[in-house]
Amino acid sequence: MAFDRLSQLDLDGVCRSAGAIRNGDLTLQLTFIGTDVAIDLQHRTVESGERTLSMTDKLVILHYLVTADGTTATGNLLSFKELPGGLAYSPNFDKRAVAPVLARYGDKPENLFVSAEALGGEPAVFGDAAVSIQALPRVVMFWVLWIGDGDFETEGSVLFDSSISHYLPTEDIAVLCQSIAAFLSACQHVKR
Repeated sequence: MAFDRLSQLDLDGVCRSAGAIRNGDLTLQLTFIGTDVAIDLQHRTVESGERTLSMTDKLVILHYLVTADGTTATGNLLSFKELPGGLAYSPNFDKRAVAPVLARYGDKPENLFVSAEALGGEPAVFGDAAVSIQALPRVVMFWVLWIGDGDFETEGSVLFDSSISHYLPTEDIAVLCQSIAAFLSACQHVKR
């Protein structure tokens, strides 16, 4: 269905709104979590030569392309529970997207910087340790840790520009964050 919808849109407009590049009549290219991805509308494929994409990754990319409306980033950050419909799913989001990162980096937050760099991430100035990850051309996510001190447990969050709903539905934001969390929690690019 996403391919059907995408094929009915003005592809030049899609590229402008989504920050994608048009390579030929029916092929688009964009960066997804630090890897180049080709979307072939004729053959209905979403592929990366650098990394295997899951079916959910491919769906998120397609939904991004059909949802993107070119809204400019506001600079106002929101947590997941502040997104449309996010409050009801927030406990599951925390369990699936935040908890794995906390488990992996809560006692060694400096390793988060190294792992995020493998995704094209950069240090950010939030909490006690934070990184920004450019998930899609117009979607930046901030993974933030607040380190516990004995009286308080280590906590974490993912923050989004308030424009994110102009690029992805809340369900896809959750899936995307789970993909990033899975990569970060399994990453071997850490200091020993």
